[in-house]
Amino acid sequence: MKKYSLLSLLISCIVGLGSCTDLNETLYSSIPQDEFGTTEEEMNALIGPAYGTLVRFINNEFWMVECTTDELIFPARGTDWYSGGFHLRYHRHEWSAQETPDCWRFTEVTTINKIIDMLDHSTVEITDRERIYAELRGLRAFWYFYMLDNLGNVPIVTSFDTSELLANNTRQEVYNFVENELLEIIDDLTEEKSVNTYSKFTKWIGYTLLAKLYLNAEVYTGTPQWAKCQEYCQKVIDSGLYALEPDFFTNFKVENEGSTENIFCIPYDSDYFVDYFIPYQLSWHYNSYLTFNVQYSSWNGPCAVPGFVKSYDVDDARYGSFLIGQQYSSGGEMLYTRDGFPLNYTVEMEDFSNVTEYEGARLFKWEVEVNGRMHMNNDFALFRYADILLMKAECMLRMGNEPGARQIVNEVRARNFDPAKPYDHLTLEILLQERGYEFVFEGWRRNDQIRFDTYKDPCDFKPNTDPADKHTYLFPIPLTILDRNPNLTQNPGY
Repeated sequence: MKKYSLLSLLISCIVGLGSCTDLNETLYSSIPQDEFGTTEEEMNALIGPAYGTLVRFINNEFWMVECTTDELIFPARGTDWYSGGFHLRYHRHEWSAQETPDCWRFTEVTTINKIIDMLDHSTVEITDRERIYAELRGLRAFWYFYMLDNLGNVPIVTSFDTSELLANNTRQEVYNFVENELLEIIDDLTEEKSVNTYSKFTKWIGYTLLAKLYLNAEVYTGTPQWAKCQEYCQKVIDSGLYALEPDFFTNFKVENEGSTENIFCIPYDSDYFVDYFIPYQLSWHYNSYLTFNVQYSSWNGPCAVPGFVKSYDVDDARYGSFLIGQQYSSGGEMLYTRDGFPLNYTVEMEDFSNVTEYEGARLFKWEVEVNGRMHMNNDFALFRYADILLMKAECMLRMGNEPGARQIVNEVRARNFDPAKPYDHLTLEILLQERGYEFVFEGWRRNDQIRFDTYKDPCDFKPNTDPADKHTYLFPIPLTILDRNPNLTQNPGY
């Protein structure tokens, strides 16, 4: 088992989380509200469920959002994965309000609001109260950033006790809320980077989230904030606490908590902190367990979009993020599909509405654990130092400093080539490609494509440009939520 404090904090206090259809969900706790917090164990039991909300970040909706981009696709393989065609419609940007990724994350917000409410009603002296409040508000701001990015116009809820059916706040208001929350708490967050703060909401995570917020500020508000984004990237750089790993794949190992690059991780553990971080079970062919000696069968689902894979330089170490070619058992025997064809993963796909079992490059970014179970032990990096560097480079490029931006991009790129292949010039198009190579399958492609205004464009198996109103740049609020709250308004275009 991984030995760091947050996991031990979570073991005894993870709560089950489901889809939220009510902003006022009732939560139950065995901690007396006027007595908790007198010991470290009680405080851990209190704040643990707030961090436990992260367990569902890499859930089904994560992969559904990914397949709306130009990097991931859920092809239909006969009747397998057809599912009424909705995976195909996601990729083509033809979804409707009846079928859309559910990015409504008020279960997580409500959990955090409940814990803050318990702190507010406590009658005991709580050590580090300000820091604990700051962590909780930081986690809540993270979930609001997620909804800001995907849904835009959601209610701002900071009280657990409200019974009022709330109306939408505007995207600008949600942006302002996230910004103000982070700026208000930043000085109360710890600067410590150690085993004791691993995966806890530190000042460096707060700075990174502010940088992410400002990076897409023009999308969210109409006003770019490149200088502010660069400022907060620089704060993380100046800390001297983070550095690029010489080997890109160190960040994705089974035991990756020692990475010098990972800033904010979800500490998945196959015994104690499990949910939907199962990319290989989703992606690999049914017989791939014979190759990797894992304790699960796979479902032969999502794979990489062919054009995205083909855009890589095959000398780029990051090309190893894909599983391509003939597959063999661990004993060296050639593997076959269920209908007798060689299991030879191809980059190309003829027709993603009816592909063979072997078509499509598969996900292969995280180290495979021998005898690994369905729920992986690899921690998932939400924020990496490479992103800090590439965000800074993008801001510099957009503000006219191409040489400085190119130097940073080449620094990130250098570890992946032997000999090095630096760029001799840098454009926004090249930078978007580089971000794709660096962060494939990490959940940032939609965010990046929208900022670069390529999300609407045709790509493999998406032949049409999105409607002129670009309503697809936001997902609809789920109809189940609207049915329960008549004060809410659906996003435009749906």
